[in-house]
Amino acid sequence: MRNIWGNVFAYLMALSQVLSPVAMAADTSIAVLNISGNVPTVFSVTARGLPGDLDLTPNVSVANRLLGILHFKYNADVASMTLASSTASGVPEKSGTAYGFGAAGFKVAVTAGCSSVDATYNTAFLLTNAGVDVKSAAAATLTAGVEEDCSLTATWAGTTSTLPLAGKYSMVINLTMISN
Repeated sequence: MRNIWGNVFAYLMALSQVLSPVAMAADTSIAVLNISGNVPTVFSVTARGLPGDLDLTPNVSVANRLLGILHFKYNADVASMTLASSTASGVPEKSGTAYGFGAAGFKVAVTAGCSSVDATYNTAFLLTNAGVDVKSAAAATLTAGVEEDCSLTATWAGTTSTLPLAGKYSMVINLTMISN
């Protein structure tokens, strides 16, 4: 009886050796590590104004006076970029009365080389209270994020017909940028 149990034990040991996992030369093992990260959306425009008043003396013509620097920083497509006047007339006003500019009017422009603004607006144009969408095609279909400074200038001529009423004439220029 002892021999039978010894033989059964030897048989089970041999069987466990055959059934145990053994690495073969043709085996393949694969490990996969999935990683990801997010780039945060950056979408801002800031304005830095330059000190000094507008020269509204009658008969004075001013060309391309630097009003301020627009700092653009964004990495999402721009749906609209509206440049608007806070006044109904689109020019500086005093108590709701527009300053009487000469034939040249009061116009603004964004200097050349600003990729955010369409080159059409490098030439002086009239502001409106409703605003003008000045975004460039490059701002609407990005291939990379943008960070740049763009100069906003103004051109005007003081009235030549009458002496304007004394006082402070002012307006606010708003730039509203909306992403897609």
